[in-house]
Amino acid sequence: MTTRYPFALIKEKLAARRGEALDFAIGRHRIGLPEAIDSWIRANAVLAMKPAGQAEIEEFTEAATDLLRREYGADIAADRILPTPGGRAAMSAFVASVLEPGDGVLVTEPGYPSFARLATHRHANVHEVVLDPEHGFAPDLGSAFDRDAAPLRVIALNYPNNPTGATLLPETIKLLRRVTSIGTIVFNDATYGPLVYDHQPTSLLSENMSGDSQIELVELHSFSKLFPIGPMAVSFLAGSEATIRSVSNYSEFAWSPLSSLQLQATTLCLRDSARLQELRELFPIQLQQLRQTLIDIGFEPYPSPAGIYSICPAPAHIGGKVVTNAAQAAGHLMDDFDLAVVPWDTPRHSYLRFSSLYQPEDLERLAGLRERLQIA
Repeated sequence: MTTRYPFALIKEKLAARRGEALDFAIGRHRIGLPEAIDSWIRANAVLAMKPAGQAEIEEFTEAATDLLRREYGADIAADRILPTPGGRAAMSAFVASVLEPGDGVLVTEPGYPSFARLATHRHANVHEVVLDPEHGFAPDLGSAFDRDAAPLRVIALNYPNNPTGATLLPETIKLLRRVTSIGTIVFNDATYGPLVYDHQPTSLLSENMSGDSQIELVELHSFSKLFPIGPMAVSFLAGSEATIRSVSNYSEFAWSPLSSLQLQATTLCLRDSARLQELRELFPIQLQQLRQTLIDIGFEPYPSPAGIYSICPAPAHIGGKVVTNAAQAAGHLMDDFDLAVVPWDTPRHSYLRFSSLYQPEDLERLAGLRERLQIA
């Protein structure tokens, strides 16, 4: 796969405009670290030069098990948790450890694009299952498993979903139990896991999700959006003992040891339950204000029950011009209106994603585009 990472391209376009463009793609409102964690990092910066020791790894995995139990009701042993240097590194190690060329992989569309790209580079056979907006963006797994194809090695989910904000539905879990074969791993990218607004956060690893089935489950938990500590961000994989051991063995030669500062700072983040509650109160307000502004200027946003984004169907006309897909719409918005959004084109639908990481003045500027945009 030779195409560039789409978010890198958007960042390049934003940089070329030297801050003049209205950024609703990545967003420019940075949620600061809790003061206590920020102060601790500044006071202990020298630990960035020291590799983490076994005691720090054990403290991290203990904090991760506590978070899974506290937030999701999932009881996972410490030896089934592996700290990783960020979410994409975790996906890369998982893909390299479990996939062979020709293996079948199922991904959702829309969904965070990295997993499909990594699997493609591994020469896996990647199949897309479209999320249906008429059914709460649930994947049509029934039709996916009706196809005449080799058994799937990995089913890669992304819930809470980026960009739709959809959460895992009980019907999806029931269908997974019914159609998944032994030897298939269900992987869930739960980067936005705690940010669920209309019910308790759920995890594939919790007892009511995993049940007594033979399905092997692996889940990614990442915290760069919740605790922005930049390149020090640490994520973790949690899942079956065998798979976590395989990924751990791969990591021994795939990346350098994590620093003491990385692990200790992230351990502090994992234990900060007050911060998660604070964000669960903040983002619904940000999303509702964004959603209302989008409605006022002519877009038709879907509800956002989780995550930090609002998505809309790509309009047919912008500023008097006909647009036929999301990529064309996003390009027109950037080129003619200095408005950056993320396009998402699927075989059946086209969407534009707006970030809720905006400043108040950004929302005012967006509202001021109403007459010029002429959305239809």
